[in-house]
Amino acid sequence: MCLIVLLAFAGCSQMETVTRVSSPVRQKVALTEELKNLYREVAIGSGMINALDGYADLYLQTPNRNAKAYCTVQLQKSQNARLIVTAGILGWPVADMLIRPDSLFVHDMLNNRMLVGRNNGENLGKIIGIRAGFGQLTETLFGIADMTEPVNAIESVRQGGGKVGYMVRSGSGTKELLVDQASKVLEGVTLFDRSGRKSVEFRFIGSRMQPSGTGQVSMPKEIDMTLFRDNEVEGSRSLRVVYDEKVLINSPGFAIKFRRPAKARTVNLDDVEQMPWL
Repeated sequence: MCLIVLLAFAGCSQMETVTRVSSPVRQKVALTEELKNLYREVAIGSGMINALDGYADLYLQTPNRNAKAYCTVQLQKSQNARLIVTAGILGWPVADMLIRPDSLFVHDMLNNRMLVGRNNGENLGKIIGIRAGFGQLTETLFGIADMTEPVNAIESVRQGGGKVGYMVRSGSGTKELLVDQASKVLEGVTLFDRSGRKSVEFRFIGSRMQPSGTGQVSMPKEIDMTLFRDNEVEGSRSLRVVYDEKVLINSPGFAIKFRRPAKARTVNLDDVEQMPWL
């Protein structure tokens, strides 16, 4: 919910490999009232973060390269995301990005130009190194996936190792939601297409209580997103977000203030082949 404008500035020696953890939920069980109530409680908690302002390390892993970026992250749920990417020991800003559901604005400070274009997988791939959708990107940055499907959308339940896995019907296929039964925290989401192939996987790690504008909410310290190609891990692209302790959540009056530089020349992002920082 960063990004990776990255990347030439940090070097592979600082990379951390994204680790895939096998799900412990093996045994299929009946959907009891207790498991229905657990699903409802987790769904309520997953929708409590509406705005976020913090600092994160971003790690990109593809078949061809590993990279790291340092980034200020600002988010407004279902609206905008702003990423200010810095480089070097002094943390000088090199790119300022405003990501809207339908459009992208990137101030390339290295070349004093404003890149403007549509928000689609191709253009997001140019600026962050991974062809994610707006919803996938913001869920990765927020660290919480909305559970909007009702209980009657649950197709099956598996249980084991203190975890519960809900297989749920969604608009474009199915999704599996991994919940820790004791803490009632959503730890993972895996999306499957209509043919049953795994397309996207999220893992939320190190959940902790954070102050918010209305009390406290649970937020993970680390978020992993992996996009799969033809269900082959070798062709996957992964984005990992690691937040530091200074994260403000649901601050009253919070607003994203992005200013287009007056003297920067405007370039159509659709016509750009490669970003200078990639």
